[in-house]
Amino acid sequence: MRHSLKKILLLVLLIVTGRSNAQNPTFFSVSDTVFVAENAEVHVFGNIVFSGNSAQLFHEGFIQTYEDVNPGNFEIQNDANIYSIGNYKIDNDWINNGHLMIDTGEVEMYGDNQFFDGDSISRFYDLLLTGTSAKEQLQDIRVKHELDLTQRELSVHDQMLYIDNGDPLAIVFDPSYGLEGIISTDEDGIIKKLVFQNQMNVIPTGSNATIFRHRPLRTTLKSAALDTMYVTFHEHSPDLVNAFAIDMDTSLCYIQDEYFYTVTSNQPTNRFELLFSTNQAIDGVYPDLAKWNNPTWKLVYNQISDNADPNYYYVGHADQGDFIQDHYTLAHRTPKRPVIDADTTECYFTSDADCIDPLGQPLYQWTLDGFNPQIVNGQGTDHIDINWNDTIGGFIYLQYQDTEGCWSFPDTVYIEDVHVEASFIDVSQPGTNEYGGNFVFHNTSSYNANQFDWYFAGDHETTYNHDLVQHSFSSPDGTGGDYNIYMVAQDTENGCLDTAFALIHINQMFVFFAPNSFTPDGDGFNDTFFALTSDILKIEMKVYNRWGEIIFDNEAENNSELLVWDGRYSGELVQSGTYTYIFKVWSDNQYVPNLQVFEGSVNVLR
Repeated sequence: MRHSLKKILLLVLLIVTGRSNAQNPTFFSVSDTVFVAENAEVHVFGNIVFSGNSAQLFHEGFIQTYEDVNPGNFEIQNDANIYSIGNYKIDNDWINNGHLMIDTGEVEMYGDNQFFDGDSISRFYDLLLTGTSAKEQLQDIRVKHELDLTQRELSVHDQMLYIDNGDPLAIVFDPSYGLEGIISTDEDGIIKKLVFQNQMNVIPTGSNATIFRHRPLRTTLKSAALDTMYVTFHEHSPDLVNAFAIDMDTSLCYIQDEYFYTVTSNQPTNRFELLFSTNQAIDGVYPDLAKWNNPTWKLVYNQISDNADPNYYYVGHADQGDFIQDHYTLAHRTPKRPVIDADTTECYFTSDADCIDPLGQPLYQWTLDGFNPQIVNGQGTDHIDINWNDTIGGFIYLQYQDTEGCWSFPDTVYIEDVHVEASFIDVSQPGTNEYGGNFVFHNTSSYNANQFDWYFAGDHETTYNHDLVQHSFSSPDGTGGDYNIYMVAQDTENGCLDTAFALIHINQMFVFFAPNSFTPDGDGFNDTFFALTSDILKIEMKVYNRWGEIIFDNEAENNSELLVWDGRYSGELVQSGTYTYIFKVWSDNQYVPNLQVFEGSVNVLR
């Protein structure tokens, strides 16, 4: 083809200057065909302009522009044609209004305030951004092999940037913190990146519109051999695209509304792993991911996170797809609802409540709703002690607040009063308690008790109904006494217990006993006559012979003195026979007359 060209300008070393004419480009070709050989270099102080469909450049060497009197642009105007495998180093703007075909080679934009401009897409093989300040797109550009941002910003504005290389390393940038290269899409431009299956691509999205943000997106195609990702980093509130930050479902506490992402692909049914970055020191704490699901933002579940990078925290989802201009932003979820652990049936006036699976600090807010309940201690923690005071039962509410001030939805438990009241009354026949006998007790416990254990001075009996319970009490020696009774009433369904007590008094019996015979023969057995008595203040004893003559007469003041007749009268044993006696007893037993008289007879046997 080259041999058929009518006019070829071969440059081995060409240095062109234009300081004498500030109004015109330094190098300007309208109809010429220019060939730059493999080892040739072209250095131009000013602009290089190819204009018109007859102007052609075949470039295999090196071309550099310098900003001088003229800016140092490289311009393709009016359908001019560029065929290139060489390298470029451009000090000012790259303007393409013609036909650009770059098969290999590198274009380095090394100046300040540089633009990609024109009405045609500029297609580069390798594009290197150095120099100072941002490089700005006023046209779509494509990079076939490698885009090296170094520390620069490529500002896409409202244009498109195509990265036609699926290699994860097709976009290169300086990773030094605060100096990273970024691709900004502040005016909702689009980055299109070819991706291959199971290869993680880092797209260094970000912004420098208000503050510098390097907020890269990590993406991995999961479900196909290849696809093209469409990514936009928006340095503005989602409100501007009608994805209003205020419209959040209940899964979210708040979202990042200073910036957000839009992500889609050529094949929206493909599945991707997406990881979005945040700098928590600058942006605030956003540990979760939200997706716009018209008409609300909602929490993205099955999320993954990566905080291996000390400067950037990545939050994302392992399996995203079905993209239809999906908006994503970082978020803080509503804390999960705490779950109250408390007995829903309460027996006693004091109880407690816990949070199942505690969520950590800082704050648990407990609320009681009842007649007059009180949180005794534990407010703010995951355990409280409760005093129901006058009336058991009511509602317990628990709400949790996390370290970012986000409140959970409350959990609620209703506590039912199932306490048992044990009671019984003595319905025995009158007089039963004087000296013992069969006592009868009526069970008056609360209706919800269904088992009753009775304890009668060591004896145990179990009943299962509200009924009459009988028990016999006696005092074999007549001394009487007090007997404890208690009954335990139980609600076996809820395990509630209560106990009722009573004291049964058995009166002391008055005892009098006198034998009907004795043998005063000195053998030590049944030698005397006396009476057994109880509760004595004073006692008198008189014994008479058959003629009514008193042969023994004595008295004692209390039980400690025993009246005894040894069968003698005037020092001599009386004859065998029957003798009468009279005992007068003054008793201190309140249940018998104060003075009692006992008469009888006794046989003296010799």
